[in-house]
Amino acid sequence: MTATIDAAIDLLDSELLADIRAHAGVLDRGDDTARRSFPGLGAVGLLGLGAPGNIDGRLPQMAQVIRMISGECMSTGFCVWANRMAIEYLLTAATEYSMAAVQPLLAGTALGITGMAAAFKDAAGCGSLELTAAAVPGGYRLSGSIRWASNLYHDSVLVTAARTERGDKLIVAVPLSTPGVTIGDHFELLAMGSTASSYLELTDVHVGDEQVLSTAFDGFLDAVRPTFLVLQSAMCLGLAKTTLTQCRIGLTGVNSVFAPTST
Repeated sequence: MTATIDAAIDLLDSELLADIRAHAGVLDRGDDTARRSFPGLGAVGLLGLGAPGNIDGRLPQMAQVIRMISGECMSTGFCVWANRMAIEYLLTAATEYSMAAVQPLLAGTALGITGMAAAFKDAAGCGSLELTAAAVPGGYRLSGSIRWASNLYHDSVLVTAARTERGDKLIVAVPLSTPGVTIGDHFELLAMGSTASSYLELTDVHVGDEQVLSTAFDGFLDAVRPTFLVLQSAMCLGLAKTTLTQCRIGLTGVNSVFAPTST
């Protein structure tokens, strides 16, 4: 297994990363989508390393993958991170439904959406859940809005949280193809227009009992938060490294006054 993953990371470095680098400008202009790279990454097993909870000891390698990709293309790195977190949620739940739903995300044939910003804010006491869940026979009806999410395609799977009329908090999985889900027009963003980012409106969206990933709200967030932070930090580190490298290239001529000096 170790040799297989190492070979996959070598392939990323030698072939897949070169392709991502070559298309970064196109994605920066919003002329294509970051989704284009996912089948290749999924084919060599690079989308689910360390999931869930670093169970296979490969979370550092997953961080390395996200860091390397983000250093070449911010949009692709961001989308890989978002998809990887949806994988984390689904595999942490480990229900029959979630184990089936995660397979296309691991393969890169469909993308996952992390709609958990409100959940983390709620847990920290600095916000509240945006979605409501009304109990109905066999499940719930979800309503409300998510102001910002990425990887928004009709075959994507959203993982998010909702509160019931009784005050209970649920973690749920919702395919965007479900009736009642409205995807806003994709935002035009500086160098991020290829991330399929927009808002979501949910109106009486039926979620079956099998789509409830967890009712242990705080415990679920405690389980996924470390991975969330590690991989988001990896994305930022990759971008920061490239930024510093490019800045050094520009420290010539009149800009040389900004170059570090030895003491």
